[in-house]
Amino acid sequence: MKIGMMSRWNAPCGAAVHAELVGRRWIEKGHKLTVFAPLEEVKTREKDEPFVVRNYSNNYLDPKPFIEADYDAFVHHNISEMPMKELFGIFPKIKEKAKTVLVAHQGRIPEDPYFAKFDWDAIVCFDERWKRFLVDIFPAEKIHIIPYPCHPICHGDKTDARRKFGLPENKRIILIYGISLHKYLCHLPRIERLNKKYPLILLVLTSVDDWFDLFEAVKHRYSFIVLRKEALTIEELYTYLHASDCLIYHTDSSQYAVLSSTVHTCMGGGRPILAHNSNFVECFDKEVLKYKSNEIEEKLMDIFEDKEGCKMALKAAREYVKRNSAEVIAKKFIYLFETLSMEKEGKR
Repeated sequence: MKIGMMSRWNAPCGAAVHAELVGRRWIEKGHKLTVFAPLEEVKTREKDEPFVVRNYSNNYLDPKPFIEADYDAFVHHNISEMPMKELFGIFPKIKEKAKTVLVAHQGRIPEDPYFAKFDWDAIVCFDERWKRFLVDIFPAEKIHIIPYPCHPICHGDKTDARRKFGLPENKRIILIYGISLHKYLCHLPRIERLNKKYPLILLVLTSVDDWFDLFEAVKHRYSFIVLRKEALTIEELYTYLHASDCLIYHTDSSQYAVLSSTVHTCMGGGRPILAHNSNFVECFDKEVLKYKSNEIEEKLMDIFEDKEGCKMALKAAREYVKRNSAEVIAKKFIYLFETLSMEKEGKR
């Protein structure tokens, strides 16, 4: 199958993670993929593949690649930076040759008035929370729930991973990474207390200058912090996961429907994920260990002592990843494309 996909790519955001996890599985299965990506500077160390075309920005779109590219399914990963008006202008030409599918990432109805004007053949959302507001705009029969994909299970040796990155082998390692790292500062006093009982390091990975500078300042007070400024490939991220004893994920609740691309990406690493109890992780039951801010010390102790709840979480996480691996989700999209194609042929 020939697929065109409009999405961020090689960028640190949930839409790009989804697109890359699924898109690369399509390629592995022999499908032809063309990615239409923003003109923005690439923000990871990955170089664009030959099938990536960068041809639009927030209020600009070069229509030529969309019109001339060869594809019979078109997937649009909707995010707020997309040039909706400009896309709407060429949408009839896209529909002439392809089945059209919207992947609704935003957990609310976007403010852009053009959002509701598109006649998509199908709309994909991640769970019932998205569907509840999408039915106010689109016909219910067009809305399909396909869960957010997980990175496949990939285990690694802790000692080898630590040696590769020059990390101590005789200490517990707590990993945090990404953006908005200021939210983790409140945990430092509790982790300091824990450090007295369990010698540890807090490994902080970020490519953002502001957050690096922030932790550079506080690490003089908290000597257990190890700080590295890196834009990680997925392979490097997984090696850091393998080197760690756990990952902490802290994001406050949103008033909209949300989920964590970070957790979905990291769950296959075989390490416990300790997540702040917000609606970013409400789609998980036993797969992650949830905490309130005053519980983090106790939860980390449970992880270090390999308590039964930790073992159950790892087992549940493995099962969740198997059900929602990128390969499984990629197949669900292909089935949807084929179903839409048959429906289209039946109407002729």
